[in-house]
Amino acid sequence: MLGIMSAEVIYTASDLDRKRREVTDAARRGVARIRDTDGMGLVLLPAKHYEVLDTVSRWHDRLDVAERALAKPSGDRVPRDFGDLTWLRHFDDEDLATFITELRAAVSVAYHDDDLTELDQLVRDWRITADELADPARRHVLLGGF
Repeated sequence: MLGIMSAEVIYTASDLDRKRREVTDAARRGVARIRDTDGMGLVLLPAKHYEVLDTVSRWHDRLDVAERALAKPSGDRVPRDFGDLTWLRHFDDEDLATFITELRAAVSVAYHDDDLTELDQLVRDWRITADELADPARRHVLLGGF
């Protein structure tokens, strides 16, 4: 995902001023490590990389929440069991398990490809389906027999 620099260069805070182009070029290639004057380590990286890392991290936590909800008997589940994914409560156990499996794969692809496109589309599709299932009439049409 993130490019590894051939030599582990750690810039100083003053390098941000004196070697601005070198530091930003290193960040463009993947990451620029900076040691602040108080000794704190900082990292400069492309915003897209940060967005992917942040999103993947949040979805990884949400996977844990969904798995814990699935582990509970369906009759004992309440909306808060799903955290900020309360829309998942409209799925039965089989669909919820499928969502978790597909989401886990999409999170992995997003991380390794440094691209959120598939993950975003997957979540959108599942959310649309959940919204349809939330309406009793539509649920009957979708799940009812012919």
